[in-house]
Amino acid sequence: QSVMFTHQDTGVWSDMVSIFWAAGLQVVGAWYIATETTSELKKGGYVQGTLILMLRKRPDGERPGFKQRLLPEVKREVDAQIKQMMHLNTETQTKMGAPVFNDSDLQMAGYAAALKVLTGYTSIGGEDVTAFALRPRRKGETTVVDEIVEQAAETANSLLVPEGLDRETWAAIGGIQRFYLRMLDMETTGAAKLDNYQNFAKAFRVRDYAAVMASIKPNAARMKAIPEFKPRDLTDHTEIGPTPLGALIVAIQEFLADKEPEVVMANLRDAVPDYLHRRPLLIDMAAFIAAKARGPEIRRAAEAIASRLRNQRLQ
Repeated sequence: QSVMFTHQDTGVWSDMVSIFWAAGLQVVGAWYIATETTSELKKGGYVQGTLILMLRKRPDGERPGFKQRLLPEVKREVDAQIKQMMHLNTETQTKMGAPVFNDSDLQMAGYAAALKVLTGYTSIGGEDVTAFALRPRRKGETTVVDEIVEQAAETANSLLVPEGLDRETWAAIGGIQRFYLRMLDMETTGAAKLDNYQNFAKAFRVRDYAAVMASIKPNAARMKAIPEFKPRDLTDHTEIGPTPLGALIVAIQEFLADKEPEVVMANLRDAVPDYLHRRPLLIDMAAFIAAKARGPEIRRAAEAIASRLRNQRLQ
């Protein structure tokens, strides 16, 4: 069986598990394919990608599963699938000059791996999967399937560390910070399709990704460059404002405005709670922006801040 679907809500993955359980089917493969292009008739943030799942009849026999066993199994499946895809990317890049999988493919592999594992079981926590699938879903309810699918996405995203960013930094941040840095890295490769931004915003649980976007045109999407952020974009009432990355963006803006470097660094120190503990994180993010940002003046300002952070004498 082949199933094709397009979605904007990551909760659909849990619903798909229930549908396949009730139908007695197991997921054996998945692909994410760009299927839409822009036109004058299609304006705004519509979804541009379609997911194609391959399924076959679930083998006969009982296969009971429990959360404590499923979680590590899903993690292993996600880890193995993404590492295999990244290995193929490296080989293809070396031989043909371009990777075969993009970041969206790799990210969707996390969800697909969860479906492969879950749909192979006949009961979860002692409950028959068909009965589980047919039970009405209560509004706001979080099931064991939701938890497992969510962990699969987290595992996938933790493996997709942007090139040039330290793994420890990636592990220490989340949400809007991961989104901004991941997409900054993607934009250096010329990526400009809106579905990339949509998919990662969902995966990182960003409430309003459009707040950090300069354009949400389907085939010409891009994030705000650091000078394009307005003061209202960086207040404590926004997602990015209260974060270390938000404070770093303000510091780079002040540097670009020729504010005294000592004042810029003092403001940065005051703006970041637990500054001493987060200083290595700020250094790594500033160096990453210096390597990835559009515009030489932004890169120079970010590198100057990274250098001052490294050499800063702390009382």
